Amino acid sequence: MIREQRLEDLNGSRYQRLEDLNELREQRQVEEKTANRSNEFQRQLTTERYRDELLVAYINDMATLLEKSNVSLTADEVTATVARAKTLTILRQLDTQRNIQIVRFLYEAKQLTGIHKNSSLDLSTAELRDIDFRYTTINKKKLNNLSLTGIFLSNATF
Repeated sequence: MIREQRLEDLNGSRYQRLEDLNELREQRQVEEKTANRSNEFQRQLTTERYRDELLVAYINDMATLLEKSNVSLTADEVTATVARAKTLTILRQLDTQRNIQIVRFLYEAKQLTGIHKNSSLDLSTAELRDIDFRYTTINKKKLNNLSLTGIFLSNATF
């Protein structure tokens, strides 16, 4: 009888130990998932901040170029080349929403219209994907005379 009790106690303690181990494993998995979500959120936040910084730096650089070149990025070959290189680079680095902001900025600065005294900024070979221009208005006006000559548009809506 004592032996049976002892075996029963051993089995009970083994069972309890297995339950404890399973509970610890489950708790560890929950903690890992939480940590992974937190890490992913931090990565996304860092990426968003970086893209915002790139956008602000680009706009500041272009504003400086516009001031130096008498409000035309195509007035001389050097300025046009620098503006084109910076713009093509930033369009590759940013997401769709920020790319729309770049296009709006250039449009508002009259650098993407063929009717300005100078020609439109050459953005040929640029790739704009998943851009929706339907709601991209400036002062409640559509983007009239927007020139996107040579730009590769994929899944774009006007």
